Amino acid sequence: MPLWICEMKKMHLYQKGLVYIGLFFIFSLSSMILFDKPANLDIELNASQYAFYLNQVKGAYSEESEHFFANESAKISETKVKLKEASDDFYDGNINESEYILISTPLEEILQYEKGYKIIYDQFIYIREEPEQRYFLYTNGWDGLISNDNLDFLYILLLLVLVTPVFCFEFESKMNSLNLTVKKGGRNQALYKIGLICITVVMLCLLHAGLKFGFYWLKYGLENGNYPLQSLSYFATSTKSSTLLETFLWLTACKLFGSLCLAILIMFVSVLFKKYAFTLFTCTALILLPYYGFRLESSKYFLPGPLGFMVSSGYFRGNEYVRNMVNGQMIFVFKEVSTMLWLYLFVITLCLCIGMSLAILIRSTNKWCEIRPRFRLRPLHLMLVICVFFLSACTPNTRAGESNIYNYSFRQSYENEYYHFYVEESEGNETRIVFEVKQTGDKQHFVRNPMTSLTRVEKTVFGNGSYVYYMKYNSDKSEIREQMNRLSIIEVNTDTFDEKIVFEKNLNTVKTSINLFKSNNKEMAFFHSVSGFFLDEENIYLVGHDEIRRVHQSTGKMSVIIRFSVLRHLAFDGQTIYYIDEKSQVVKYDTRTDIEEVIPDLVTQYFILTNNEIIFLNRKDKQKIYAMNVSDSTFRRITDVPVLEFYFDEQSIFYVSKDDLKQYRLDWA
Repeated sequence: MPLWICEMKKMHLYQKGLVYIGLFFIFSLSSMILFDKPANLDIELNASQYAFYLNQVKGAYSEESEHFFANESAKISETKVKLKEASDDFYDGNINESEYILISTPLEEILQYEKGYKIIYDQFIYIREEPEQRYFLYTNGWDGLISNDNLDFLYILLLLVLVTPVFCFEFESKMNSLNLTVKKGGRNQALYKIGLICITVVMLCLLHAGLKFGFYWLKYGLENGNYPLQSLSYFATSTKSSTLLETFLWLTACKLFGSLCLAILIMFVSVLFKKYAFTLFTCTALILLPYYGFRLESSKYFLPGPLGFMVSSGYFRGNEYVRNMVNGQMIFVFKEVSTMLWLYLFVITLCLCIGMSLAILIRSTNKWCEIRPRFRLRPLHLMLVICVFFLSACTPNTRAGESNIYNYSFRQSYENEYYHFYVEESEGNETRIVFEVKQTGDKQHFVRNPMTSLTRVEKTVFGNGSYVYYMKYNSDKSEIREQMNRLSIIEVNTDTFDEKIVFEKNLNTVKTSINLFKSNNKEMAFFHSVSGFFLDEENIYLVGHDEIRRVHQSTGKMSVIIRFSVLRHLAFDGQTIYYIDEKSQVVKYDTRTDIEEVIPDLVTQYFILTNNEIIFLNRKDKQKIYAMNVSDSTFRRITDVPVLEFYFDEQSIFYVSKDDLKQYRLDWA
C-alpha cells in the first residue's frame, strides 16, 4: 500500500478525521441557519417598502437620484402635514368620519412606504459623502459574508483536532522510533504528513467558503458583486480599489494562507514537545492572546502569523475614528494596514512557515532522535523564538412578585414606604440620584461610586417595592483615548443597600465568545441612546428614541418588540405596555402573548397610568381630562374645561386650564 494512502486512512478513518469534518459542516450550517441575523434588521422587516425605492435608485449616485430624494422627501412631509390637519379637523368636529376616511385613505397609501424610504434615505446620506466609490445596493447579503472580523472558533477547533494527532499519536504510542528504522520512514513519512495536511486544509477552507457564499446567496442574495467595496459602511474609509466579489475572493485566499500557517504551527509544536495537551494549549494561546489582548482593534493585523490572515477583513479597512461622547474628541480606533506592510507580513509569515516545515523534517531524522544532554533545551529555545514573532508587543489587556406602575414621564422619581428616590441637578449642571428618608427628611447620595470621573449615571430610576434600579455608563481611559465601554443596570436592595448587576452590555467591541452572534453599529447606537428602562419577573425592557427592546435576564436574548416614530409617552403595569402611536392613539402591547391592540376611542398626546385607570387629555373632546378603566374600558370625564397639562399625586390632580392659564387642584373622588 502506498505510504500516502496509509497516512490518509490513518488520519481520516482511524483518527476519525472524517467524523470531525462532517460534524464541523453540520454545526456550521446549523449555526448559520439558527443564529444568523441580518446586519440591518429594518431592511428585512420592511423588505417590500425598501425594495420599492431601491429599484428606482440602484447603482451609482447621480443627479437624478438626488432630485428623486428631494422630491420624495417633500412629498412625504407634505402628506404628513395634510394627514395631521385632517386628523385635527376630525377630532375637533370640523369634518365627519366619512369625510375623514375620504381624505386620509389616499394620504395613508402614500405613507405606506415611509419606513422603506427612511432606510434608503440613510443609505443615500452615506453614499453622497463619497459618490464615486459608493453605490446603492441591498447590503445584508454582502455585509453578512465579508463585513466582520470574527474568529471562527469551530474552524480553529477543527484544525486543532485534525492536525494535532498526526504526529502526537506516534509519539504517544512510541511508534516514532520504529518509523525511523523503516526505509521510507522518518523524513519521507513526515513529508507525506505535511502534504496530506496541507491538501486537507485547502479543501476544508474552500468548501467552508463555498458553504458561506451559498448560504448568504440563498438567504439574502449576493447581487451587484461588481460594485465598489466602499458601498458597505463597514469598509467606508477603505483606500483599497476592489469590488465586493474580488474582496470575498481575497479574503478566502488570505484565510487559506492563514489556515495553512496554523496547521504548520500545530505540527511544529507537536513535533517539538510530543504532547497533546501542551500542543493544544500553546497553539490556542498563540491565536487567542493577540486576538483579545490588544486595546486597539487593528493591532492584531500588524503581527506576522496566522491570526491576521484568518480574520483578514481588517486588511481592507481604512483609518477609523469615533467621537467620544464624554468630551467630544475624536478617538482613533482602527489603523489602516497598507499594501506594502501586508506584503512584508506575508513574506515574514511565509518564511516562518518554511522554517517550521524544515524544522519538522529535520526533527524527523535519525540524528534528532539521539538523546544528547546539550540539546535537550533546544526545542524550548525554538519555541520561544516563534513566540517572539507571534506575540511581539502583545499585552493583555427584577424581582418576582407584582410590579409597580411605571410611567415614562416619571422616570426620574420613585418612592416606596420608607424612601423617596429622585434625580437632583446640582450646580454646574451635574446630576445625581439621591434618596430622602421619609421619617426624618435626611437626604443622601444613592449611587455609591468611588470613581465618578469614569462613570456617568443616567437620569432614570425604576422601583419595585424595596428594590430600586438605576443605569450607568462606565468609561475606559488610556493614554490614547477615552470611551464608553459598558452599560450596566444595577439593582439595589433598599433594606440593606446591597448592589447587584442585573444587566451589562459591552459597548466597545463587536467580538463574541463564539462566531454565532454578530453586533453592529446600529445596535451599539441604540445602547448609547437608552433613556429609560423597566423590568418584570423575567425581562428587562430598554427604551430608545424610536423603539423598545426586550432582554431576557437569564439568557441575554434581545429582541425589538415595539417601534414608533416619536416617543411621546409610555407606561407599564407589569404585563402590558401602553404607548402613543403616530395617530395619537393609545396602543397596548401584551408582553406575555406579544399581541398588540389599539384602544378604541382613546386619542391623546399625553396620559398617565394608575393602578386601575388611564388618565388622559381627550383629543376628541377639546383636551378635557378623562379617565378610562383598564378592566372594562369605560370612560368618565374628570374636568369640564380644556386643559393644557396636568399631573397628580395620591390625593389630587393638578391641572392648568386652557381658558385662563391658571393652575387648579381637583381632589380625588
